[in-house]
Amino acid sequence: MFTASNKHKNADHTTNHTSDTPQNTQKHQAPANNHTKDRGEKNSKKAKKPKRKSSIFGGYSAMLKVREASKAHANARSELKKAQEALEKDQKVLDHRQNIDKNFDAIIDEQTDEREEAEKITKALDKKMEDITKEHDKLAQQLDEMKQEHAKALEPYKNMMDTTKSRADDAARTFNEAKKNLKAAQDASKDAQNRRSQRIQTADEALDNAQARVRKLESDLETLKGRPDAEKGAIAKMSQELEAERTHVKNAKDDISRVTDEAQKSVDEAEKHVWSLQQIYDTAQKNADNAKQEARLRKQEYDKHYQKFQTEEATLDNAVVEQEMQVRNAKKDKGEAEKRIKTAQGLIDEATDIHNTPEQTQALAESIAQQRAAIKAQKAEVGQLSRTERQLRTSTRKQRFVFIALIIIIIAIILLVVWFFTH
Repeated sequence: MFTASNKHKNADHTTNHTSDTPQNTQKHQAPANNHTKDRGEKNSKKAKKPKRKSSIFGGYSAMLKVREASKAHANARSELKKAQEALEKDQKVLDHRQNIDKNFDAIIDEQTDEREEAEKITKALDKKMEDITKEHDKLAQQLDEMKQEHAKALEPYKNMMDTTKSRADDAARTFNEAKKNLKAAQDASKDAQNRRSQRIQTADEALDNAQARVRKLESDLETLKGRPDAEKGAIAKMSQELEAERTHVKNAKDDISRVTDEAQKSVDEAEKHVWSLQQIYDTAQKNADNAKQEARLRKQEYDKHYQKFQTEEATLDNAVVEQEMQVRNAKKDKGEAEKRIKTAQGLIDEATDIHNTPEQTQALAESIAQQRAAIKAQKAEVGQLSRTERQLRTSTRKQRFVFIALIIIIIAIILLVVWFFTH
């Protein structure tokens, strides 16, 4: 673990010497730059080109070195963190083993008492569940027998309820049919009365028309007879027509009597049919009401006994449920006691194993001591890498800033060229 870090350290040490070289070179070149004022324009341009090239590659190299130093420092810190976490975990295990070994006798006595007490509780709960189960089975059997007895006792009431309900349904259907027939007969009676009025009115109109023609012919005949130039043939012909109309009047009167008798007969028959159906309707309605009342009484009687039996069954069923709840609670308490037994036995086994293996505790203590020494060395290495990284960042800050600035300028020039050609 530490070999890789030492390599990073050696590499960073070499980097420091390398990064100092450009600065030293610049310091030595500074006096020489004062003499460039006497050189020509051509030599001045040639002197600037190496400087730009050195700034770019030197800055790039500085960026890489800083990155490598930062990565080496981060890796070393990560390794240190893992080592510290492993040490903390092992230290907890060692403290636990030492504490158990120190209090071994007390732990064995305490957990043995705990286990024995829980075992007593488990046995008591087993006996309790056995007693409750017997009582539960007894009550459950009583409940089944009670339900059978109640079902047998309810059977006559249920049969009577079903019978009266069926009779009430039949009576209701008969009543509805009688109601329907009565309505149809009443409509037919109204139709017969309307037809009677219409036929009598038609016969009366025919009589009135015939009488009107007779009166006109009588008037015309008197006028014709009073004329001196009237012919006997014309008078005889009109007299014949008058007699014919008088015959029509007589026939019309006979028709009125006949139509009135026939229409009245139809109305009487329709009203008689309505009366007959009304009697059937009244009887059906009375029967339906009586059957409905009887069915209601029988249902009330059935419901009364049913509710009584349900109450008795519910009381006994609640007792059965109470027994079941006690069994569940006892099982739950037994489960808790068994957990106590398992936990106590586990602690006893663990304490015995630790007490019988002191060499493992000693080996763990030695391992922790080695880890502490390694962590101390690792902390020193992390500190050295941190100082190296800070020194490198300080010594190369100017080169990196110049490199970044040149990159920005180059990108800006490229963008300007692209913009120029595209616009």
